[in-house]
Amino acid sequence: MLGLVAKTLQTESFNFHILEAAFELYLQAPESQYPVISLHEVAERTGASLLECRNTIVTACKRGRFPDCSLSS
Repeated sequence: MLGLVAKTLQTESFNFHILEAAFELYLQAPESQYPVISLHEVAERTGASLLECRNTIVTACKRGRFPDCSLSS
């Protein structure tokens, strides 16, 4: 049970770092219709895999974060 709680907290913390890096890139993107977030840049900054970064950002987009953004790999 304790292992499950620890893994959940670790995953949420990890996702927070991915979202934080993605948000920084989102804000740095030139003002255009669709700001681009580079998955490679997020992965490099966080140490996460490209798939983990993509899934975290897509989930955040579905929840209304990063409006009108696009992802590049």
